[in-house]
Amino acid sequence: MQASHSLPRNLPAAPSARAESIPFERRIVGAHMLVALAALSLGILLGPFQTFRRAPALQWDIPVFSYYYQALTVHGVMNALFFTTFFIVGFSYCVVQLSLARPLWSRRTAWWAFGLMLGGLGLVLFAVVTNQANVLYTFYPSLLAHPAFYIGLLGLVSGTWLVAINLFMTYRGWRHDNPGVRVPLAVFGTLANFVMWCVGTIGVTIEIVFMLLPLSLGWITEVNPQLARALFWFFGHPLVYFWLLPAYVSWYTMLPKQSGGRLFSDPLARVSFLLLMIFSVPVGVHHLFTDPGVSMTMKVVHMVFTFVVVIPSMLTAFNLAATLERVGRANGARRPLAWMLRQRWGDPVVAAQLCGMLLFVAGGFSGIIQSSFTLNVALHNTAWVPAHFHMTLAGAVLLTFVSILYWLLPMLSGRALWSRRVALWQVYTWFAGMAVFGHNMGMAGIHGSPRRTDLGGANYINAESVAFLNYAAIGGALLLVSSVLLYLNLIGTLAWSRRAVVEPPPVDLKGDPGAPLWLERWRLWLAVIAVLAVVAWGPVLVGALDPSGASSVPAYRPESPVPLGGETR
Repeated sequence: MQASHSLPRNLPAAPSARAESIPFERRIVGAHMLVALAALSLGILLGPFQTFRRAPALQWDIPVFSYYYQALTVHGVMNALFFTTFFIVGFSYCVVQLSLARPLWSRRTAWWAFGLMLGGLGLVLFAVVTNQANVLYTFYPSLLAHPAFYIGLLGLVSGTWLVAINLFMTYRGWRHDNPGVRVPLAVFGTLANFVMWCVGTIGVTIEIVFMLLPLSLGWITEVNPQLARALFWFFGHPLVYFWLLPAYVSWYTMLPKQSGGRLFSDPLARVSFLLLMIFSVPVGVHHLFTDPGVSMTMKVVHMVFTFVVVIPSMLTAFNLAATLERVGRANGARRPLAWMLRQRWGDPVVAAQLCGMLLFVAGGFSGIIQSSFTLNVALHNTAWVPAHFHMTLAGAVLLTFVSILYWLLPMLSGRALWSRRVALWQVYTWFAGMAVFGHNMGMAGIHGSPRRTDLGGANYINAESVAFLNYAAIGGALLLVSSVLLYLNLIGTLAWSRRAVVEPPPVDLKGDPGAPLWLERWRLWLAVIAVLAVVAWGPVLVGALDPSGASSVPAYRPESPVPLGGETR
């Protein structure tokens, strides 16, 4: 990464006349991206091998790791927690600086936050690699990890809180200098994301500080698993939207420009961001529909809130479809739906986002199915669930993040993307692999194949599940090829590309003057979130409390009790 700290001279005109002199923190953004890619390299390569392990026709052992749940923990924690968080923080810094044309409030705070997050990554890796944290990325008790695992997670969360302070103080300074001006949409979405994140992480922080870490240190001997699960999912579902909202930022503020058009409606996009921010917290109990410790009344309440979250997704689908249709019509499309064929499918930056959207449609519909209490009970803890969140996280989110990398890495390094052709092959092999994997894993779940389970030697899955799990491994093979192509292109850009390039970032630097300014009343929205959180989570958390201790259980450390071969030691 280059050490330059000035914006490229040919950036689009920014609201401030001093745009060209505004520092752009390349080192800070670049450091977050490099750590994100390092974390992803561990998690992404283990994913395909898990499909090979679960396929009865293959039953291949997972490289390096001798224990299935150790590999599964690395896959989940590195991909879902550390890759996403480092990437989102780096991308958010980039968006805020470029859109507001001003430096971050505090460079020192940014580096302190990075240090806390990086230290957290090191501690978690130590605990997992040394076989002392085989608790998966949800780390439910009574499963117990080494204290370093929990301290590392606290480092990650506390670092992001400093990030949020830095972003909001930067916005506050801009607001002071620009009274009455609408903040750019990209910044609006970024701030909404961090409001939601800071609220959601309160639950998991309480769980770790007062339950899991004391249990791991031996200060207490038992823990209430129902309360711990409730606290986790107070955080767990906002986490899903924490991944998704940066993809929305790209779809709303970058894809229109990259595809040669303009966004259909800026105010509608802001409403979508607000609805996702507000309703992301009071929906988490749909992950607990099969838990007996949650009342039926609260399950119904959360089911209704979960269906409400569908509304901003539908608004987004309409807004983006209208945007892309206008582009397609301008490019000569005349027949219904022909506008989809008139997009820039030969541009990897555009193609990655379009393919991600298509996967998100499939993943979104499967999510609506899981929102139903009856269907959720039928599909809970089956392979249907990882099929759903892989189509959304590993489909829509990852492909959009890859699209961002394909323009951000050249901007940071000053070197052109090594190979657009390889980038296109990477995008389309990932799209095909995830579609094959997601469909067949979902069908295996419908036929009763369990999730999370090492199926090596299992004799209780039926013939239909066996067939679909074998087909899912084909998707895993395509995903492995795509993963190799991704890192080949990224390394090639940094190591082998000799073409200098300084391209303006595809960020919409202007706020829509027609957008209502009252949408930026963040204190009001925080108050609404707080009220909804009390209504939706208060009875759940109170119901999970058990002063008598009758619901508490001792800890269990899953340190390779059974090897991959399935034989007892």
